[in-house]
Amino acid sequence: MKKTLSIIAIAILLTASTAFSQKQVYFGLGGSFLSTWTTNQNNYGLPFEMDYVSTFGGNGNLNIGFDFNNNIGLKLEVGYGVLGQKYKDSHEGSDYTRNVSMNYLQIPLLFKFRTSGDIARFYLMAGPQFNMLLSANQKYNKNGIIDTLTIINPITLQRIKVGEETITDRYTSLDIMGRIDLGVDISLSSRLFLNVGLTMAYGLMDLNATDWRIPDHTYNYNPSHNLYGGINIGLNYLIPL
Repeated sequence: MKKTLSIIAIAILLTASTAFSQKQVYFGLGGSFLSTWTTNQNNYGLPFEMDYVSTFGGNGNLNIGFDFNNNIGLKLEVGYGVLGQKYKDSHEGSDYTRNVSMNYLQIPLLFKFRTSGDIARFYLMAGPQFNMLLSANQKYNKNGIIDTLTIINPITLQRIKVGEETITDRYTSLDIMGRIDLGVDISLSSRLFLNVGLTMAYGLMDLNATDWRIPDHTYNYNPSHNLYGGINIGLNYLIPL
């Protein structure tokens, strides 16, 4: 028994020693092209909801990564991203379009697992992404011009303009998303590598600010969430430790 424990202890020490010798840090630039969605549209209780239209956004970031060994590490990004949703519909003889754009400071912290390989190494990353709202805007048009309709917000009892262009106050200042990335790291030289892959994230919090959680025309309220999926690419510089 003691002999077996001794062998296990030696194996653990050797593994730890190997992991220590393989530590490395990297810095990089990256960006994503995204298909973005907002679940459960909030149309402020009006007697109709619009059809969803394909909406595209993206982000750009600076990142730093730390690998504990060849296979396991962490990655932190700081970037700027644009999410949102477009809508289009007809109601009672009028044509409506709405384009909501939300601009965020995005800070994801991702756990990374990567396969071994000399040139190409497949990776899987997962973790939380913190989105800090910088601004939110919309273009809400009726028959091609800004909709000037005003209604009473049933929560605040204040009169609001449905087609207001600056709507930052209608959304929460923080959204936390669960994010998953998968792709491949490709070595370009001993110090440079390219990452290419897919990225997906879903918002875990209600996007609508407390004063704007207005029931829909069926008198029900459903929380709105950010959702996106797309392609990302980055260039990184590696520093062995």
